[in-house]
Amino acid sequence: MPMFANTLTRALVIAATLFGSLPAQGDDLPKWKIDPYTKNDPEAMKAAGYVSFGPFDVGSVGPTPTTTTQIEEKLPYVRILWIETEHFKLGCALPAWTVPMELETRKKIRAELEELEKKLPNVKSKTRQLDPWLRAHLFAHRLEKLYVDVRDLFGVKDADFPADEGKVIRMPGAVYMGMGPYLGMKKKYIVLLFEKLETHQTYLGTFIGRNTKFPQRWHFKEVGSLMLSIAEGCDGGKLSDDTAMHSSVYFNTAQLLLDGFRYYTYDLPVWIREGFGHYWGRRASPKWNSFDQQEGGVADMKSTWKWEPYVRNLVITRDKIAPFSEVIQWRNFGDIQFNDHTAIWSRMDWLMSQGAEKWHKFVFAVKGRVDANWFPDQTDLVGATREALKDAYGLSVLNFDDRWVEWVKENYPSK
Repeated sequence: MPMFANTLTRALVIAATLFGSLPAQGDDLPKWKIDPYTKNDPEAMKAAGYVSFGPFDVGSVGPTPTTTTQIEEKLPYVRILWIETEHFKLGCALPAWTVPMELETRKKIRAELEELEKKLPNVKSKTRQLDPWLRAHLFAHRLEKLYVDVRDLFGVKDADFPADEGKVIRMPGAVYMGMGPYLGMKKKYIVLLFEKLETHQTYLGTFIGRNTKFPQRWHFKEVGSLMLSIAEGCDGGKLSDDTAMHSSVYFNTAQLLLDGFRYYTYDLPVWIREGFGHYWGRRASPKWNSFDQQEGGVADMKSTWKWEPYVRNLVITRDKIAPFSEVIQWRNFGDIQFNDHTAIWSRMDWLMSQGAEKWHKFVFAVKGRVDANWFPDQTDLVGATREALKDAYGLSVLNFDDRWVEWVKENYPSK
């Protein structure tokens, strides 16, 4: 099962400054850039929910936007399919994938393709081969579904966020909603999907000054955008399975959406971020585990994927998991052992089971905090989390685990 190391860093490391213009999309495109489903027809693209197939900006080097054209020039041997949707900018260089005969996966893919059929011409839900364009469409569809689900969970609408930084209302009684229209971020979320690990590493080294064999989350601080870069070749090629990639993308992108909510200015406690990632990654598929870790530290990962009975057995004695009084104070992903990964997922599962209204109250109390002068306020996040749990859920650090364990025993199977 795959292991993932992801570090969301606010400080942008400038590795190279590349300049270029945005050429117009014309009729002289190479054949592989012509989408066989929409035929690049503007009306068909609009019906599918697409803004553009490129070129467009993708992050930045310092304050200078990076363009899809510049990325293509740096990676001329890679066929990247660009899709801009309502809330995302997707670059997909995944190869064709054959849908396996295994029934569960076939049913999953067919259901997703049936959804695509409703908005995208020429899609056939019973196809056995996902060509590169169809995989790009699938991930664009999946990302937008995740965005809507998370937005609904937060209890907000797109219209609740300022259209741009100049529209932020700074006055007593106003509710701070971030600095832009994308859950509070100024720019759309970016997701880059590569096949080869080397391509992923070349992109990272050139445009953000990183070098890792794991998936990478990133904050383009100067332009206000959050990004995920990931490759099938990460962690020994485990992500060549489409479902594994789907689960990992959800695990990581859910954390981007949480980090970006009401603008990204500080990190939430790691148990919230990791638990939120597990919650959504396992909704895509529970069979592929994902783990965050710090630079220089290896996550405690196992392939065990039936977490419900695993957690139920753990809570009987509680001696193999950290108590919540410790969990709430964790500052590093490296603090989390495998048993605790399953436990913080379950704690998040329990909180979510109590309804979106309580989660809405909780997340507004811990995310997007500002002081009297409307500057980011990350003082005493542990204390703020403690108060938010009390106000939203009626929980204290002392009774949290007792109530959670009771719920686990009532709701999780023993096998």
